[in-house]
Amino acid sequence: MNDNLTSQIRKLIYNNETAELPDDLLLPVYELSGAPLLELFSLSLELKEKYTGKKINFCSIVSAKTGICSEDCAFCGQSAVAGKKEKKIKVNPLMSAAEIVEAAKIAKNNGANEFSIVTSGTSVNDEKELNVIAEAIRTIKSEVGIVPCASLGLMKYDQLLFLKNSGLEIFHHNIETNGEYFPNICSTHSFEDNLATVRAAKKAGLKVCSGVIIGMGESKLDRIKMAKEIKRLGVDNIPVNFLNPIKGTPLENNEPLTPMECLKTLAIFRLVNPAKNILAQGGREYNLRQLQPLALMAGANGMLLGNYLLTSGRNPDLDFELINDLGFEPNEINRSNQYT
Repeated sequence: MNDNLTSQIRKLIYNNETAELPDDLLLPVYELSGAPLLELFSLSLELKEKYTGKKINFCSIVSAKTGICSEDCAFCGQSAVAGKKEKKIKVNPLMSAAEIVEAAKIAKNNGANEFSIVTSGTSVNDEKELNVIAEAIRTIKSEVGIVPCASLGLMKYDQLLFLKNSGLEIFHHNIETNGEYFPNICSTHSFEDNLATVRAAKKAGLKVCSGVIIGMGESKLDRIKMAKEIKRLGVDNIPVNFLNPIKGTPLENNEPLTPMECLKTLAIFRLVNPAKNILAQGGREYNLRQLQPLALMAGANGMLLGNYLLTSGRNPDLDFELINDLGFEPNEINRSNQYT
């Protein structure tokens, strides 16, 4: 079956790109190797270039508010569960609007075309904090010239509309995993809470970035269900993160992913969501190791540039060298030394 698996998938996608690929057709992807696997990656690359061209998106983030969160998300080093074991996480209040804007300038200078303001905690319900974030967004939009995004936890429609009217273009909120597996990852809010936030952001007229974390103990079938759940939500950007186990979290001893497992998962997300932006995000350095370039050949058309929330990324110059060597182009705001 492996020899014609890709042709079967290709036929289904091109006959009807909105049709749902059967689970029993996608699961064998994880068993592919050699030439049949390269054939599948070729299809993923073909779909990526058909819908998103050769441009590669780079987003960058700032951890605008850090500290122990009341949520118990098993993967997060800022969760209440991790906080009981590890007391080394520095607790910082929300940055000032000026500090957030300065971080956006640095992100633009590094070559990012999107910039996300990320806060710890369940949500941003404090009116003063929301106003600070809105002020930063207005300045970023009008003066910095980089697409503003925010990742603020569980948010309501009126809050999101306020930020949209302040200039916010993209709201980020991951579903993390599929609905069936979610109770294994978090008990302090529900999977439906995540879906409600995504829907509220769409209702407010925002583009939505919503993805998952791979490697939290879920099955391969769970990953396929994640890709399909994301498709039903109809989001714009889909970040695929790979668990980088953080000491003190319940997942600190999880069995590591293999690079090929990560690449096959990226390909599945492209096959299920052929026209969307698929981003190889957190944990790619740790999990893909020397195969990072293949993420862009397996269907991804974007990456996170620079550091993550609690872990370090890699030198942005290396990522630009990577895409140039592969023959892709950065979807960039021109890099310069305008900001230092």
